[in-house]
Amino acid sequence: MFIRCIALFLSVISCTVHAQTAKYMRLATLEWPPYTSSVLPYGGMSNKVATEVAKTAGYRLLTASFDWTTTVDKGSNDPNFDGYFPAYYTDKRNQDCYLSQPMGASVISVATLKSAPIKWTQLSELSAYTLGVVTGYANGKEFDELVAEKKQPVQAVASDAVNIRNLQTGKARAIVIDKYVLDYTLARQKGDNHIVVSGPPVASLNLHVCFKRTPAGKAMRDAFDAALKSVDVPKVEMEYSMLTRNQWR
Repeated sequence: MFIRCIALFLSVISCTVHAQTAKYMRLATLEWPPYTSSVLPYGGMSNKVATEVAKTAGYRLLTASFDWTTTVDKGSNDPNFDGYFPAYYTDKRNQDCYLSQPMGASVISVATLKSAPIKWTQLSELSAYTLGVVTGYANGKEFDELVAEKKQPVQAVASDAVNIRNLQTGKARAIVIDKYVLDYTLARQKGDNHIVVSGPPVASLNLHVCFKRTPAGKAMRDAFDAALKSVDVPKVEMEYSMLTRNQWR
């Protein structure tokens, strides 16, 4: 299925001779349900928002999914892509690409087993624990600085799914994860009620499209931002959540 989707994606890109007037917005993404996923309607909630905004801007959105590290590489360097999404703001990312205005938000939390919660109010208190994180994910400026300064021990893994599995099997004491991603994953696992969010949010981070830092990328970013002003993102998200509610169970 994945290979067929990629083949279709690349074939559309190569067919510009048959559609000279069409404008495509070609973005790399990842399997990050419920935000982006090939198994969800419209490719996930963030994909639905991006599709609506791109359409308003006069573009047809085309996406292909990879692991996060590959997504960033493809969106930044591959000539077949104009950028990638959904991406958190970081100072480095803001220098590397043209970031769109926020097209949603993500609440980052600490998840533990219900039988072994962590009580904390300040991020510095988490330094007593090794926390599971996903390689390449930003988790808020303050938390990321603690990790960079080696004041916060972490165990980096390839995906949120691996992180959750490590927590369930006792390989991780606690993990850092988006709350909606956690809720979605547990709902798909028939409502595992052994995992809970412990403490306050680690961070609340806006979601952006990262367009290539080229003149064409800037023009596309500007068109996207202009269209974003006329799209009611919370309404799109609410309607999407209602549409997919049963698929979360």
